[in-house]
Amino acid sequence: MTNIQQCLAQNMKRYRKKLKLSQAALAERAGTASNYIALIEVGKSFPSLPMLEKIAHALEIDALDLFDKQGLSVINKSELLTDVLQSVTEAITKTFTSHSILSDEET
Repeated sequence: MTNIQQCLAQNMKRYRKKLKLSQAALAERAGTASNYIALIEVGKSFPSLPMLEKIAHALEIDALDLFDKQGLSVINKSELLTDVLQSVTEAITKTFTSHSILSDEET
């Protein structure tokens, strides 16, 4: 993960938690998928400029705040592991929940 990705990921997560939003809730506000938010927060994906604007708007901040180095803290391995597991769990739960709903409707 580059320094820019790490900065974005940590600030995005910090602002999301400040608003007490889940990844799914932020995704809904920004008009994207929750697994995409998870991928950004773990540094596996980097959003386009229009998506950065949508995410910032959903977080009720200026897009430049997503790259504020003051919000950048040192990640320890334990915290990173916990964050990754939480993000993956949320994405899997959402996927299987919506798949289960679709399966029930098809039968």
